[in-house]
Amino acid sequence: MEKNVLYTKVKPILEKLVQYSEKPLVITGKFAGSFFASYFRSKLFFFFPYYHIGGAEKVHVKITSCLIEYSPIVFFVNKSKSSALKEQFMQSAKIFDIGYLNNPLLIYFWAGVLSTVVNYNKDCVVFGCNNILFYKLIPYLKPDICCIDLIHAFGGGIENVSLTYVNRLDKRVVINSRTLKDIKKQYSLNDISEKMNDRIFLIENCVQIPERIIRMNNGSTLRILYVGRGSEEKRVHLIGKISRVCHQKNMPIEFVLVGDVKNSIPEQDRIYCNFLGEIVDEKRLSEVYNSSDILLLVSSSEGFPLVIMEAMACGLVTISTDVGGISEHVHNGYNGFLVKDDSEDLIIKNTCDIISELTSNKTLRNKISTEAYEYAKVNFNCKNFCMKYKKLIYGK
Repeated sequence: MEKNVLYTKVKPILEKLVQYSEKPLVITGKFAGSFFASYFRSKLFFFFPYYHIGGAEKVHVKITSCLIEYSPIVFFVNKSKSSALKEQFMQSAKIFDIGYLNNPLLIYFWAGVLSTVVNYNKDCVVFGCNNILFYKLIPYLKPDICCIDLIHAFGGGIENVSLTYVNRLDKRVVINSRTLKDIKKQYSLNDISEKMNDRIFLIENCVQIPERIIRMNNGSTLRILYVGRGSEEKRVHLIGKISRVCHQKNMPIEFVLVGDVKNSIPEQDRIYCNFLGEIVDEKRLSEVYNSSDILLLVSSSEGFPLVIMEAMACGLVTISTDVGGISEHVHNGYNGFLVKDDSEDLIIKNTCDIISELTSNKTLRNKISTEAYEYAKVNFNCKNFCMKYKKLIYGK
């Protein structure tokens, strides 16, 4: 029997087991937590899923660093694939990794442990994102504790998990207007009071902006870049196909992919791609951006990817499918290009047409590049980002 088929059969049994075990597990967790709760003294607790490399994780690092003066404590509740960003988190906070010990059967045990730890700290703030455990511990927190969550994108499933706890969430953060509209619509469909809309705050992400565009690729070959995961919604296999079509048309291009994505590209298309693997070092990643001309994304769903901000800040021309909140910042033909999220064949054709135009029209390429950089300077400022998070959490 295949593993996923077995899991499908066993899953309902496990869910029932967890449901009936909730109360004794929470009680046991609270008892365990009482022995060391006094060692966790802070006014700010973060519950994040991972410290491996990723756009969301980079944002979490920035949020934590903005609030370093409040000596935050960060709990990582899921098992990270690598320790890529661990040191960066450690520069701003005390961190505790329970990912190796956490699993669906023990989720209420950890809810008991962590609620006891948090409750020991009067009038503190609890901030969570992209993990179920954060929501499961909320009912066990004292009423005077402020609860805040962050939704990077609507449609990943966490927005449905969080719906049960809307009345206890004092504030909610979204990163783009599209997600804001989606949550308000979700509230309406589920008969949640319109007053709850006032608890939702839009805080767009940020990146460091260079003083000027640095051109390291002055050759005749256009460098097309992908940075990200190889997960299903990223549709990285399409980038392999786009690369093959462009090479077969003898376009002067090179496709460079950053991330653990090689296995996401069909084997027959890998010869048309240059794989750099994961890059953790920010200086090295900046060099890759500065030596590239075009950022290519063909995702089926997104919030607003941090990688687009990073690319625009370096003056890259973004070509992306028009999904999520991307069109809020990438304006077709002005500071980037949007491809309709159509059939895969049309996405490949339309993307190749844009790349072909950019290879032959340097004037257009430079114009879009300059507009992207200028837009990033105005809209992706980290000073404003930090100011908004401090005001959100502490009202100042």
